[in-house]
Amino acid sequence: MGLRSFRLGALFGIPLLVNPSWFLLAGLTTWFLATQFYPAAFEGASRWTHLWMAGVSVAAFFASIVLHELAHSVVARRFRIPVKSITLFVFGGVAQITREAARPLQELLMALAGPLMSLALGAAFAGSWWLLGGRADRGIDYVLVWLAIMNMALGLFNLLPAFPMDGGRVFRAALWLVTRNHALSTGIAAWTGRGFAWGMAGLGLLAVLGRDVVVADSVAGGAWLVLIGLFLENAARQSLVQNRLVRELAQYRAEDVMVADAPVVDARQPVGPLARGALELNPRAVYLVSDGDRLAGVLSGYELRAVPEPLWDSTPAGAVMVPKDALRATARDRLVSDVLLEMEMEELLHMPVVENGRVIGIVARDRIVGLLRQAGLLGTARA
Repeated sequence: MGLRSFRLGALFGIPLLVNPSWFLLAGLTTWFLATQFYPAAFEGASRWTHLWMAGVSVAAFFASIVLHELAHSVVARRFRIPVKSITLFVFGGVAQITREAARPLQELLMALAGPLMSLALGAAFAGSWWLLGGRADRGIDYVLVWLAIMNMALGLFNLLPAFPMDGGRVFRAALWLVTRNHALSTGIAAWTGRGFAWGMAGLGLLAVLGRDVVVADSVAGGAWLVLIGLFLENAARQSLVQNRLVRELAQYRAEDVMVADAPVVDARQPVGPLARGALELNPRAVYLVSDGDRLAGVLSGYELRAVPEPLWDSTPAGAVMVPKDALRATARDRLVSDVLLEMEMEELLHMPVVENGRVIGIVARDRIVGLLRQAGLLGTARA
């Protein structure tokens, strides 16, 4: 998404983030509803009435999107899969679920949760309109009908088998149930998703050129369809690349890539000798920092580079190390693909490998990246 998101709050302990790109979508939608859609649908109302109708509609619809993503998140957490955040952005919303489901049935239930929530919300808005009398002379009636239609459309659209959309994940879960092969199922689903994305972008381009393609009958609608198609194509292509990376890393375990018996330095020791050695001779050097007989943290070239050279001999290792509390330990037999995923999610550069309460090695992210480079998958990977 490019721009940095900011935190709006939290739902059930899950951070709710808003990307600045979301304001573009919210603003355009509000403008369209207030100046085009509602004036044409509810002609007798004032401009201010159309404006509040648009504002309520946009606020309620994006709340609906949050509930859609929250449904995914709640099911994921039910299967003990951590959820890092829910983010609103220019194409709607996304729940950042930290890892894949372990079984196809879990994947199926997680994927279905969002569309079912949207369909249920659509039915709820339609039911509210009916209970209020279903009249055509009040602004609230038009708002409720619009929200019902949009949520129904969102639920059905997300059920299209275009990976990595929800329907594509349902499709992958079905393939996974049949083939018992997660990687193969991901590949088929992702290529199917790319096909849908190309078709969507093609229809959008025809609409931009003036053709009526049913799903888009204007230049603006066609342009939006092209953008969504390109976004989905990129997401599906990245899923293929990620699938290849995971398959490569799944051949290794943490003990295969860890630095065993890393040197131990005292927390009070100045970093000068370490920096001269690490930055000039061995940039990948990693040190365990001790405080007496206890592990205090980890120190590497990343931290040493942040210390200005004139301060090397007066800065103790403990002042610039990554403290123990900020680290996440892993087991020696854990798959490197899972280790890297946790590193990415937690923004870690190193993970200690612990056995029987003792640190037996350190896994460095750049060492894992080196494996991918050796396999020709990093920077040159193509779907």
